[in-house]
Amino acid sequence: MNDIHLIQEIERYLDGEMSVPEREAFEALRRNDPAIDQQVTEHQQLLQEFRAHGRRKDFQRRMDAIHAKAEIPQPSASIRNLSIRRTWLNLAAAACIALLTSLATIAVMQKAAKNSSTAQYEDVRRVLNNIQRSQNALIRDIKSNNKGPSNPGTYGGTCFAISRNGYMVTNYHVVAGADSIYIQNNKGEAFKAVSVFEDVSSDLAVLRIADSTFRSAALPYSLKQQSIHSGEEVFSMGFPRDEIEYGKGYISAQTGFNGDTLKYQVSIPVRPGNSGAPLLDNNGEVIGIISGRQTSSDGIAFAVKAGHLKRLLDELPRDKFSRKDLKQKNQLTGLNRVDQLKKLEEFVYMVKVYN
Repeated sequence: MNDIHLIQEIERYLDGEMSVPEREAFEALRRNDPAIDQQVTEHQQLLQEFRAHGRRKDFQRRMDAIHAKAEIPQPSASIRNLSIRRTWLNLAAAACIALLTSLATIAVMQKAAKNSSTAQYEDVRRVLNNIQRSQNALIRDIKSNNKGPSNPGTYGGTCFAISRNGYMVTNYHVVAGADSIYIQNNKGEAFKAVSVFEDVSSDLAVLRIADSTFRSAALPYSLKQQSIHSGEEVFSMGFPRDEIEYGKGYISAQTGFNGDTLKYQVSIPVRPGNSGAPLLDNNGEVIGIISGRQTSSDGIAFAVKAGHLKRLLDELPRDKFSRKDLKQKNQLTGLNRVDQLKKLEEFVYMVKVYN
């Protein structure tokens, strides 16, 4: 992040213009980078000084205007002085009240606008502390040799494979600040994972299964290189609960929340836990990653475009991450939806984050 872009992001953060995921990501960045945190503090102090100076100058202009109106010649010097003094006091009191009222109104309006904007966007990770495990999940845990910690965790989401040797992708906000991460497949098998690459601006993170011997079957899907048109049907699979869940919808806009060009707007049902789920077209090509939803309208979700995922993957070390896995022939093309889901569910995992 260059200096100009960092300053722009700091101003967006201080002005309350960031969405909830952006703000959480930026606050995590502040915690992890003392230099950036110091720069935010200094920038905030500078803005406060500018605003205070502006208020003083505005107040001075008001007072000058009051003095100009008050300096009217009178027949008697004593009467003139008394009249000017009373007029000045009355006008000064009125000006102070008007100024304070204006500042209070502006503050209330800014807070209301910020709260309104924040309320409209919500990431769709889920809180696991108070979620009861299903009976089937408990039985699978008892039978399985691969188990994560017995407690449910702090947050949950979804990830999906991007290579055969254990690389996965999810949303940054799902794993931000994690002490440990486990992923679990639809069979109940759990694997410890680590975050190896994170991109705050696109809200994406790459995970890797800690077991270096892990290998999966060839990926049945590919990463779509071309953009997808509004109105095209899409589907997704994620973990808003312990069992994988299917959702169907269509692309409703080419930009996301507040015109975000990194994302699509999708008319598809999503629930907490769907963050990081793959979004695919009818041919089974990955066209995006579910990241959030609009709280004021049912069925409106947002997905990071696959093009931004491709750019992120291009930055991974070539000796560790094989790009050819996502370039193999798509095995889902031409299959009916039921068969597509059967092939796909093996490569979609639940994410459990422990803070």
